Amino acid sequence: MAAYLFQLELSEFTDDLAAVVPTHREHINKLFSEGRILSYSVSVHRNMIWCVINAEDEQEAMEMVLSFPLYPYFTEVSCHPLLFHNTLPASMPGISLN
Repeated sequence: MAAYLFQLELSEFTDDLAAVVPTHREHINKLFSEGRILSYSVSVHRNMIWCVINAEDEQEAMEMVLSFPLYPYFTEVSCHPLLFHNTLPASMPGISLN
């Protein structure tokens, strides 16, 4: 598997776009649980999304982006193959001896 960084530019945030967000979040969460999305970020202005996708090749990664419910609202999509993608490991909460 390879990692691909996608930069997704969104059109103006409208009521129509906002109505699709819950379905989109469900889809993204499903891809996270499957290990297909490694990270996902949205700008404070809600006009840009960055996500790292784990796929066999760039075509498979692009097909995944095409399946995003918000895809019709993307004004620009750019894909950048990554050499590697590091993240902090999930930490366990501290143990309480109470």
